[in-house]
Amino acid sequence: MGILALANNRALANIFIQTAYKFTHLRNDVGIFTEQGGTIAWLSNNSGMAVVDTQFVDPATHLIAELKKISSKPLNYLINTHHHGDHTGGNIAFKGYLIYFRTFC
Repeated sequence: MGILALANNRALANIFIQTAYKFTHLRNDVGIFTEQGGTIAWLSNNSGMAVVDTQFVDPATHLIAELKKISSKPLNYLINTHHHGDHTGGNIAFKGYLIYFRTFC
């Protein structure tokens, strides 16, 4: 209790409130987004952006919000590596943002 009383309230709050996802730049304009135990890959270049797999609706929505923060380029491609729900469940979140869609099975 003494440690908690001495701790800064902001530091204590940061321990309990953490982002549920992680948006990581790997190199140049390539990165990964991790949430709910899965990973979504993304690429941004001069003509637009591409996303590989979408996890589920909530993570896909969070990814779209993060991508909008780094670029105003269009989402040109969504590639699903296979048909399992943990790879395609978030596809619907890209409706209205996406130009091309491709599933590889």
